[in-house]
Amino acid sequence: MFGKAIVKWLMLGSNILVAIILLITLSGSIISPEKFIYPAYFSLAFPIILVLNVVFVIFWLLVRNWYFIISLSLLLFSASQINDVFPIRFGEKAAQVATKPLTILTYNTMMSGKLKKHTANKPNTVMQYVLDANTDIVCLQEFFTSTNREYITHEDMIRIFEKYRYRHIQYKQKIGNRRMGIATFSKYPIINKQMIHYTSRFNLSIFSDINVNGKIIRLVNNHLESNRLTEKDKDMPISLKDKFDAENIADITLHFSKKLGMAYKLRSSQADAVAKVVEASPYSVIVCGDFNDVPPSYAYTKVKGKLIDVFTEIGSGPGWTFNDRFYHFRIDYVLYDSTAFNPIKFQMDKVKYSDHYPVISKLNIR
Repeated sequence: MFGKAIVKWLMLGSNILVAIILLITLSGSIISPEKFIYPAYFSLAFPIILVLNVVFVIFWLLVRNWYFIISLSLLLFSASQINDVFPIRFGEKAAQVATKPLTILTYNTMMSGKLKKHTANKPNTVMQYVLDANTDIVCLQEFFTSTNREYITHEDMIRIFEKYRYRHIQYKQKIGNRRMGIATFSKYPIINKQMIHYTSRFNLSIFSDINVNGKIIRLVNNHLESNRLTEKDKDMPISLKDKFDAENIADITLHFSKKLGMAYKLRSSQADAVAKVVEASPYSVIVCGDFNDVPPSYAYTKVKGKLIDVFTEIGSGPGWTFNDRFYHFRIDYVLYDSTAFNPIKFQMDKVKYSDHYPVISKLNIR
């Protein structure tokens, strides 16, 4: 009996700890990392934290103890965040017919396909994918060009995307012969182009007001602050299998907290700036791009605001858009104003031309 009591109290204590961690994680979606950074770190582990709470619900139900309410109540409370991460479908939605369709592609191109030249005989796979997708609007992040003609140049890009008569290209930084920025290409007229001003050395956001058959929409293309994790950084957690001790764990944790912490703080202020543009828009809004953050994060929650995420509305599964060895996250999004659009199709092609998967959304203009 005494042994059973110890197990019971250990399980209860563990359950309370996991429940508190879930609460902290949820708070990170509404508390800016600039004010309090620690909840932001837990957002990356949100799926694991959810699973642990589900395990405790099942455990207490099996032993017929009312303690299952602790985790169950929190899981119900976090239903919105769960749906953002892993949409749950009960039956299939009826197929909708698009009377005024608008297709949008957002794609982090990994330095424009590593700046590879694009020719008919030797195509740049990233550029070829975009051309083959043939969407109405194309939003590209990590839009790189070079002044060295052995690589893809700005003039090459204009030629490659000649069927998109309208474009909004904004460069942020020049290093050597390389320019890096962001680009929006459109088959419809762009009547206004603006850069969203916020603090960042490399990343940026722009908005383009586009006339789609007489209806003006504001398209916001984002590449929020990158975590700037190098290949060496990504290998550090894997190295724990060779040297799993307190000192090594502490060193790795401190290293990641410094890098991620700086990025979280910058992204929070960038998200605030983007959200202000969305809220002040006189037109219906579509927001897309690489947020470099997961759904339970402050950046995603702030930018999303009252907008709807196409993936959570009609997508399914984990929806990972970043796919790099052991690291899989959903960080690329298309958000829309539900009063002006309704979603028809969500498509994520698992092509490995970049470390991100391209995301295509088909919306119907109401």
